[in-house]
Amino acid sequence: MMASRSFDRRTLAIGGLALAAVLFIAVNLFSTSALRGARVDLTEGGLFTLSDGTRQVLASVREPVTLRLFLSRSLVDAAPGIGTYSVRVRELLERYVALSNGKIALEIIHPEPFSTEEDRAVGFNLQGIPLDQTGATGFFGLAGSNTTDDIDIIPFLSPQRERFLEYDLTRLINNLANPKKPVVALYTTISIEADPTKQHKPWHVVETMRQLFDIKSVGFDGKMPDGTDVLMVVHPIGLDDKTLYAIDQHVMKGGKALILVDPFSEEGSRMNAMQRMPPDTGSDLAKLFKAWGIAYDKSKIAGDRIGAQRVAAGNDAQGRPIIADYLAWVTLDKSRIKAEDVITGDLQLINVASAGFIDLAEGSSLKLDPLIRTSPQAQAIETTKVRMRPDPAQILRDFKSGDKPLTIAARVTGQAKSAFPDGPPKEEKKDEKKEGDQAAASPAEAKPAEPPPADHLAASKGEINIIIIADTDLMADTFWLNVQDFFGQQLIMPTASNGDLIINAIDNLRGSPGLIALRSRTVSARPFDTVRDLQKDAELKYRAKEQQLAERLKEVETKLKDLQTKEKATGAAILSEQQREAVENFRREMVTIRGELREVQRDLRKDIDRLDGQVKLVNIGLMPLVVLVFAVLLGLYRYRRAKRHMNQAA
Repeated sequence: MMASRSFDRRTLAIGGLALAAVLFIAVNLFSTSALRGARVDLTEGGLFTLSDGTRQVLASVREPVTLRLFLSRSLVDAAPGIGTYSVRVRELLERYVALSNGKIALEIIHPEPFSTEEDRAVGFNLQGIPLDQTGATGFFGLAGSNTTDDIDIIPFLSPQRERFLEYDLTRLINNLANPKKPVVALYTTISIEADPTKQHKPWHVVETMRQLFDIKSVGFDGKMPDGTDVLMVVHPIGLDDKTLYAIDQHVMKGGKALILVDPFSEEGSRMNAMQRMPPDTGSDLAKLFKAWGIAYDKSKIAGDRIGAQRVAAGNDAQGRPIIADYLAWVTLDKSRIKAEDVITGDLQLINVASAGFIDLAEGSSLKLDPLIRTSPQAQAIETTKVRMRPDPAQILRDFKSGDKPLTIAARVTGQAKSAFPDGPPKEEKKDEKKEGDQAAASPAEAKPAEPPPADHLAASKGEINIIIIADTDLMADTFWLNVQDFFGQQLIMPTASNGDLIINAIDNLRGSPGLIALRSRTVSARPFDTVRDLQKDAELKYRAKEQQLAERLKEVETKLKDLQTKEKATGAAILSEQQREAVENFRREMVTIRGELREVQRDLRKDIDRLDGQVKLVNIGLMPLVVLVFAVLLGLYRYRRAKRHMNQAA
């Protein structure tokens, strides 16, 4: 009886194992065919999960797009970091292909030095990286093309730009899917374009804009050019209601806008002086900003104690030049520029002059995302102090920090109400009686109010998307370019990233809503933060000891120099007892301090090795121990259950 029961148990066990093997193979075959496109992204920040914006752009692709990834194996061998990053790029591109419904094709090309593939990479104007002294170059770039032979490229896929990788790839595909040159409607009251009558050359940033976009000027009638992708308003002064209404409705209908206002345009004031006109009085869109929920006061400028530029502020009573920090002229470094936004992520420096600042009005329904801000040591300064013969030294003496950064440029989104809720402004007819006339129209003569046009919007159709910059001088060549004459040719050397800010803003706004919604992502390279902190702590200790050693060395050298001077004065040719004692003391101190340095370095390795041991203990020792304990407990449970069943059967 027991032998039969044992035989049945063995047969059941063998059958179970065979069934498990068949089930394992069946599940693998099923998952390979049915779950081919299914993925689970368990990375922090969703590195391999495409955003909704990218999916929108991919869904809008109608014509085939071919992507060619050029990756030199020799470059991967020379720079292992690029090899790791290239895997991330390739996997992301393959994800694009999988979600494009067959509209995107991917080619992986490995150009070798002096090969046909290298000639193709050069033909696409990809950036080659020198590998050795023989002139061999490596490539890691992307070239895309559509059916009408439009081409867009990423010359070099830098790992430093990994957080913007999805944006760059999606932008390239969006450009190829919509190859038409974007239309930028430009409205400005300051001479930023060429004016032959005044012998005025266009600002360099405008020349660059014309190379990339179709720039169309907006007249005083307020009519928008057909097919406007982005409205750019620069220094709006004295706009009538008709023009304000056109701007308002463009924004309400979802149109993108880049608006530059300025409490005091120094470049505009300089131009006014050349024409013997009064100084610039500042610009704003008060009526629109108030209705939308944006706070901006053109009677105030942003003064920054940290970023203030040093200027010559005249002479003192003795005729000596005074050099002072001019709080109105500010240089903003990367710590004041938002690194997580695609517009400002790669900018290094921004120079502004007498810039204003913006915020949200109380009760506003909008969202303000600062792109450029001052340091916390900032103050709102009256514009009158900089408009006529400013005194930088006096402004500096009067400075009182508000302990709060001021926002100079920001992206503004959200639901907004129109500044013209009842429809377009009424045109005043010539025969209408003006205000103040004694005669008034009788109630019988009054005409009923006309209904607004069918396309009028009293509130935004969706979320508005505009970028506001409270400075126009940052566009002027004076504040970000250095022009030099080189054998009759002008060399233009940027000293700041002001031009890139304007171009990036327009380029981002003119994209599809999905592209605009894209933001930076986390990076795949994850440093060992704890180890890095330990290294920093030890480095601080090391530098402190090193500084002590250097100071002590200087003291002893000075002492020896004094002793040697005395010895020369007495005509002695050998070291005195006092000198020999000083040298011996110095040597002993050197040995002692070097020993302390070795102890610090040993402590560093000790802390890191201790952490390494703990990690290994958890990964190598603790987890198998947990599995072992679980297996033992499970075995005991099964043994007791089997024994109980046997006792019951007996």
